[in-house]
Amino acid sequence: MSEEVKSKKSRQGATPRKEADIITVAANIAASWKNRPGLILAWTTPDSLTDAAGIFKTSVTVRNETKGDRAVITRTLQSINTEVDQSVRYVKGYIADMFQAKEAPVYYGQFGIAKERGRFKMPDDNDKRQLALEQMVKAIDRHGMGDRKYGNPYWTNIYEQFVQAKSRASDSDSSSAEHVSIKTEQKALIRKTLNALIHLIKANYPDTWKEEMRIWGFQKEKY
Repeated sequence: MSEEVKSKKSRQGATPRKEADIITVAANIAASWKNRPGLILAWTTPDSLTDAAGIFKTSVTVRNETKGDRAVITRTLQSINTEVDQSVRYVKGYIADMFQAKEAPVYYGQFGIAKERGRFKMPDDNDKRQLALEQMVKAIDRHGMGDRKYGNPYWTNIYEQFVQAKSRASDSDSSSAEHVSIKTEQKALIRKTLNALIHLIKANYPDTWKEEMRIWGFQKEKY
């Protein structure tokens, strides 16, 4: 047997690691434990394990849903940013027509257009881009370009879409981070409890602990 295989086997144990296994096993063990009131852990109870399993399941579900929603939001934000990048060149044309091509770069800053990586464009950073889009809306209006195809109504609409998508992305990231934290905390608590119960079962059933673990709800000897 190779050292890699030995190492992998040594890391395996009777307590589950995969989320689906943790949810199922924790719920089963908590139910079995309630039917064995004589087996006690001083620092926790069957009801606490049931609660932890429920919170863990909810956090996993919400995190997965949030992850799916975030992919849609990301795609929406990318689409808006692509349109912004394509449309800026028309505004550059308006500026060149109004102030002459050689003088145009001097006015770009008023429209939120900055030099990045050797070319004039809207900032890549989304926080900076939001401010730049706000500048664009104001400058378009101030310089009398509002009635152009890429005028005030167009950029106001783009700005509002961008702010909404960016806000949704921020809320999604915050929610995801919160549930990842909850999931991690509950997972550690569940595994700590299950490990303690394994020792308790072995101490109380020294000859039949393997069979007893099956009865309790530990589905496998190794996870």
